[in-house]
Amino acid sequence: MNNKTALKRTLGLFELDGIDRDIFSWTGRNVGYKRIFGGQVMAQTLIAAYKTVDVEHFAHSFHSYFLRPGDMKKPITFTVDRIRDGKSFTTRTVKALQDGEAIFNCSISFQKREKGLEHQIEMPKVPEPETLKSEMEVREEALKELNMKIEDMPMFIRQKEIEMRPVEEQSYFNPKRMPPYKNTWIKAEGSIPEDQITQQAFLLYISDMGLLGAANNSVGVNFLTKNFQNASLDHAMWFHRNVDLDGWFLYTMESPITRNARGFSRGSIFSRDGKLIASCTQEGLIRLWGD
Repeated sequence: MNNKTALKRTLGLFELDGIDRDIFSWTGRNVGYKRIFGGQVMAQTLIAAYKTVDVEHFAHSFHSYFLRPGDMKKPITFTVDRIRDGKSFTTRTVKALQDGEAIFNCSISFQKREKGLEHQIEMPKVPEPETLKSEMEVREEALKELNMKIEDMPMFIRQKEIEMRPVEEQSYFNPKRMPPYKNTWIKAEGSIPEDQITQQAFLLYISDMGLLGAANNSVGVNFLTKNFQNASLDHAMWFHRNVDLDGWFLYTMESPITRNARGFSRGSIFSRDGKLIASCTQEGLIRLWGD
């Protein structure tokens, strides 16, 4: 599967079937490794909520909890609760279910566009993406150093719907403690529909990629570490501006603390010209068995 095929498949995840007035389903092929990728379920719940909201309202705040691992082979049902319809703000809660049990739930707030006072933090000064290696190049070089073939670890170098160029490189096979932050340039491998619903859903989808990595890096572990368990527990996101993912954008992440088998990370997403597009937070399980 090439990169453009991967993007097409990801955008296909956003096509839910209507079952009833506020009930929707996904019966296609899920994405993830062993369990459904959290970004998929987050994006799909956002899409389900949008199907019940007035077209003048756009999501500005998303708060969620991962409750159970999603089964890769089973369909997902989404139920939407219309908590409030207001003139300026509208609120929805959404549950994602498999076999009648909730695997994920979230609350989403929507708002009409308004003018008001403004300020924002500056984007970090980092090297331009053209000067950096892609994540795939870094991974392929790591395999060559260990005299391993690409066929030995297909999931390690699988094609993605986005190109990622990390600013700070971490050794995959010999991770060490690093400063609790990371910056990654990201670009979609193809064009994304311009409507804000799809743009927001795609940004929410990819926001789950690497956010816990800042916490993992700070304690010197990663997904290849032996006896290591890593899983998202919750995720929140705030949309500050219209999303336009045509071109490079910077995902900057930091982890203030890791303790009690949990790592906490914060992320800021900037357009290339320095506009803060969205912010997010995530706490995840960071458990090293045998410690």
